[in-house]
Amino acid sequence: MKGLLEGRAGSDRGASEDGRGIMKTLMLLVTPLLVFSALGAAGPGDSNKTAPTGDAPKSPKPVNDILYARPFTLAKGYRNTWSQERALVSTGVLVVLQVDRAFVARRDAAVPILYAGDTPVHRLNHGDQSGRVIGIVPGVADLAGAPIWFGAPGLPERVTAEMARDERARAEKSGIRPFKEEKLRIVTRPPATVADLDALLREHVAPLVLEYSPQEKELAETWQLPAAKAPEK
Repeated sequence: MKGLLEGRAGSDRGASEDGRGIMKTLMLLVTPLLVFSALGAAGPGDSNKTAPTGDAPKSPKPVNDILYARPFTLAKGYRNTWSQERALVSTGVLVVLQVDRAFVARRDAAVPILYAGDTPVHRLNHGDQSGRVIGIVPGVADLAGAPIWFGAPGLPERVTAEMARDERARAEKSGIRPFKEEKLRIVTRPPATVADLDALLREHVAPLVLEYSPQEKELAETWQLPAAKAPEK
């Protein structure tokens, strides 16, 4: 996907290397605009269903629970397309959140943005059937002091740091608070250090999808496909 986003350049070998992990990162590195368009589309087996077109549920609204958290470090970072700043992400926390399914329903309209602390959560799956969202909280080492909630409907790629702070202020004013330290201690796994985003998806995210949102197993299977390699000369 990286090669598709940044353009073709260099030799054939370089282009092949840039194409590595295309399938595994398909849902992650496309712009949030395309992702949210996909959220409104019918999934496999849903050809007779239509996405809701009404207003999104009222926000701010906290997530129901946190089921899993794992801090991670990437040897090679990636650009965060889920905020306007597009910062380079090399650290973060991988999370599994129990949510109200109404907030992640596939709809032909803007959907509430999921936040953690001062940043949008980089959602990795739909979660509309399981009620469990797997995502990345970028640029943090832990979740202490970070409320997690659904804010106003919109597109994460348009969220600025100021907008995120305003959304957090609204959430805190409504009574939304961070999870307690004891809760975070129970759900937090040991930190992971991996080579890059592809490795994170393959080694950690895919198993989480199969465990917590098995209805989306095709997504996990895609991330587990072997990476393409440049042919040997």
